[in-house]
Amino acid sequence: MALTGRRLEVDRIATLAVLPRECAMVVVGDPGSGRSSVLDAVADRVSLPVVRVGVNGSESRWPLAGVTSLFTALDDPRATAHIAHLLQAGGASSGLAAAHDFLEAVQTLTLPPTVVLIDDLDRMDAESQELIAFLAGRLAGTALRLVATVRSVPSDGPLAALPVLRLEPLAADEALALARGMAPEGANDGVLAILADATGGNPGALREQFDALTHAQLTGAEPLVLPLRPTATSEALAALTLGGIDGGGGTAAAADASDAGRDLDVLARLALVPVARTVGWDRDAVDDLADAGVVVVRGQTVAVRDPLLRSALYWRTSARTRRALHAELAASSAACDPRAAAWHRSFVDDVPDVVALLEAAAGYVADGAPYAAVALAERALHVGSGDEDERAALLAVTEALFARRMLGLAARYLTAMRPFRRQPDEVRRLRVLYSVQYLRGETVHADELLVHVAAEAPEAPATAGLLAMVASFRAETWDLDQARDLLARVDQLGPALSPHTAEIAGAVQCLVAAVDGALPPDTELYDGLSSVRLLAMSDPALLLVAHALSIAERYRSARRLFALVVARSQETEAVWAEGARYLSAENELRSGNFRQALRAVDAWEAGSALSAQRLREPSRAVAVAWRHFAEGRSHDALAVVDRCLALRSTALLWGTTAQLHALRGRVLLLDGRVEEAVVALEAADAVGRPLRNPTVLRHLGDLVEGYVCLGRLDDARATAARLAADHHARPSRWGALVLARSLALVADDTTREAARRRALELFQPHDSQYERARTFAALAAVGTEAERPRLGAAAAAAYEAAGLRRPLAAPAPAAVLPAFGVPTSRRAGPVLSAPVPGTPPSAPDASAVLTSLTAEERAVVQKVTEGYRNREIASSLFMSQRTVELRLTQIYRKVGARSRSHLVALLT
Repeated sequence: MALTGRRLEVDRIATLAVLPRECAMVVVGDPGSGRSSVLDAVADRVSLPVVRVGVNGSESRWPLAGVTSLFTALDDPRATAHIAHLLQAGGASSGLAAAHDFLEAVQTLTLPPTVVLIDDLDRMDAESQELIAFLAGRLAGTALRLVATVRSVPSDGPLAALPVLRLEPLAADEALALARGMAPEGANDGVLAILADATGGNPGALREQFDALTHAQLTGAEPLVLPLRPTATSEALAALTLGGIDGGGGTAAAADASDAGRDLDVLARLALVPVARTVGWDRDAVDDLADAGVVVVRGQTVAVRDPLLRSALYWRTSARTRRALHAELAASSAACDPRAAAWHRSFVDDVPDVVALLEAAAGYVADGAPYAAVALAERALHVGSGDEDERAALLAVTEALFARRMLGLAARYLTAMRPFRRQPDEVRRLRVLYSVQYLRGETVHADELLVHVAAEAPEAPATAGLLAMVASFRAETWDLDQARDLLARVDQLGPALSPHTAEIAGAVQCLVAAVDGALPPDTELYDGLSSVRLLAMSDPALLLVAHALSIAERYRSARRLFALVVARSQETEAVWAEGARYLSAENELRSGNFRQALRAVDAWEAGSALSAQRLREPSRAVAVAWRHFAEGRSHDALAVVDRCLALRSTALLWGTTAQLHALRGRVLLLDGRVEEAVVALEAADAVGRPLRNPTVLRHLGDLVEGYVCLGRLDDARATAARLAADHHARPSRWGALVLARSLALVADDTTREAARRRALELFQPHDSQYERARTFAALAAVGTEAERPRLGAAAAAAYEAAGLRRPLAAPAPAAVLPAFGVPTSRRAGPVLSAPVPGTPPSAPDASAVLTSLTAEERAVVQKVTEGYRNREIASSLFMSQRTVELRLTQIYRKVGARSRSHLVALLT
């Protein structure tokens, strides 16, 4: 399994291998943080020879056992003699003399450049630690790059002067991704999100919990017991933390023993509750614990910072003592903290008030403490009877989680919820269920809506709302016939429609028309899209209309509507605010304005839910993949798309599956991997064939270009004819531009010049710079030798204007287009010589430029092209800022660059 969540750390360590000088680094990490896994990833990553040194803790009592292991791992014939000499001199020489003997011994080995990885250096014997630390500070002439992992670096220890890289706990989305990678088949995604949070981002503790929990708990059939029972890793971390509190550091350094004991007592009581109000607690003790970094105070609430520490403290207390403390805390918090009181009472009362517990959980979600709510909800499932009132209270928690777009947790409690007998509650459950299924990229079957409902029936208004909502899901996934059928059923319930349902139904009709290429002009929509009318609309209706305008290529109008939703985000539920940010980013991508699109994607990610959860939603992954590609990281873009395709089936959401295949083909085509691109584009074409509006999927122009590159002119002309037929049936600006380009690529000798002129002259200043660049690049590939430099330069300028960055790599040779007027075969082989349409032929060969640079200069150049500033380059490459400036001056002189931007232009 690939290492999750440590890419930056591995990159930073691997940088040592490309530096032109010897250097050392200390990697610090808590128990379970994955120190050994990081070294494994580094060993697989670097190109230099790698030497791994394992540490046997039982040998720590033998002097120089660690040094012996190091010499043995170096595998040099002279190493045995050096070991014997050092062991013999160990008793006679000590201190500085022994250190110099060791250093001289390593230098005389005359090794090639080598990376030495020492895991758990602090478990070696003391003599070896001191000698290796001495060596790490004087590596010049040894050809070694030394990386050692330790649990901590004392300020007065021998390693204190070396560069330190700390392995922090995994971020929430990375921990969730890791949990998904470890989980057995059928594990509930909401349960995995709870485990990722409850283990504090510690990979070792997370792995141990998978061994400790039952299969029923992992699948969501049984509730979790929170806090989780401690494992070896959590006990080790708790021992380190508590030792710092009462062992002479932290609060104990500034208070006497009685104060330290008071703080520990308060900490043990705080561990009994997920979160508590600060009222009623010893504020001096709370402040001392906060200063020590053990608890976190947010506003008027306090909680134990590390869930693993809370787990260890909670389960160290006996059941009898815990119950007595719960009773005491329930009484003291009844007036000032009723939510915490409900939690404590659930451990004390013979018949717990489960509804009160779940109402407290819903309040925690509303206050932005969802994982405190999860603890109460799991407790409610554990002690409740599951009656109708309890399920209604759990449904309220689920609705609150959905409103904050925590879809995995919402789905977890929907799984635990049986259908309701009461019709209003059942409609609420179905509304959340269908919404969660859609936003998670799942198929919304909505079989419950197949039953006929009369317009005069009491449940008709609620059913009409569900029908309109599911119709919007069908329209979003391009199932237009089903969307129309559902809207027809909504119309049949006309007298029962609420104003909100009628508004949603009208917005869905706009979306259906846009996907079908028949959206009326702006002047005929909502009083000419007047601000007064738009501001009166609900957020979901406004988003549907804005998305319809975006699909219809009215990007400016769509941008305005998305801005209205974002502007009132303080009053908007998170699920709609994030939808507005995502769809706004997609609008800019469709318009070809990648500079604005990148800003929109960044804004979307900054204010949204977990990215690991989002990437399971295929329609949302498109924006993330496009950002990777626009910034020159094609490999990352393809990885995102492939990860989502692995979760899909074309029998489910065929629209989003086709969209992912089309994006994959586009990225591959622009990277010059034409054969792979055509395979992906043909898959998109096969899946998306029922959709007749070419502007929605936008793959036919790419497919024409790919066929031409492979010499398959008959296929290219047939695809261009399809594009022409679809465009004439549903005309659009994008269709006109891409059709003109496609016709120029497949034209014969008699019409080629006219087709090429039309393809270029058709562009207006307001048209997409990206499509302009694609046209220039494609025509450069079919142009004459004299025309190619000019057209290639125009393509490069248009790519730059669109904000699309090309990766720092030399363009690979690709297929040259066949001569026009010459018969071709569908299987004609490519002739390698010309650049691909996606890469301007006039661009310099980056590999030739880079060969003139040293390894250190190439490392600096790579950072420059990735957008790093000088200070950031200096930090990541372990050099001074002045050195970076000198290297850039040398680079400019070697490659003939006038400035930083000119350097990037030369090498991209």
